[in-house]
Amino acid sequence: MPEVDGETNQTGGLSAPDETTAALARAFDSAWERFIGVEGSRADTDANRKRLAAKIVALSRAGQIDEDTIAQSALIHLCVLAEAARLGNQPHEAADPGSDPQKAPHAQAFNPQTVAAMSAALEQCVETLPLQTPSSALQFLSARILEAASRGEQDPERLSQHALEALRNR
Repeated sequence: MPEVDGETNQTGGLSAPDETTAALARAFDSAWERFIGVEGSRADTDANRKRLAAKIVALSRAGQIDEDTIAQSALIHLCVLAEAARLGNQPHEAADPGSDPQKAPHAQAFNPQTVAAMSAALEQCVETLPLQTPSSALQFLSARILEAASRGEQDPERLSQHALEALRNR
């Protein structure tokens, strides 16, 4: 008999996924739809799908069971990676000594620890804000976190505080 998720059904056909698998699939669909809404169709790539799926699986394995929390955390992670990739692809330009670092952050590739710190900082921001935070606010927070990280800050708490303060002063 065919085996799906370690179980066979009585008719020899494919069995329906269990509730956990279905919840993870819904979390993926929710996060993916919102990610494409924010980033546009150019972000609809297999690589981004794999990154999202890997983050959802990692969250599930870490014990996270709430579908909405998984979707939100995975979305934040993917948005941070997308923004980091954009910053990493910007050409390096010598900044004028009097230029505003807020307007011209140093483009750089971030190491995995910094990406994790940025992701954690954005998650802390989201936990602070109302449940249905607009995607434009998430983009603003992501940009402020990336700016601070590009200046060398790696502490998630300080990254989060910097972004939230910038949002309050906006």
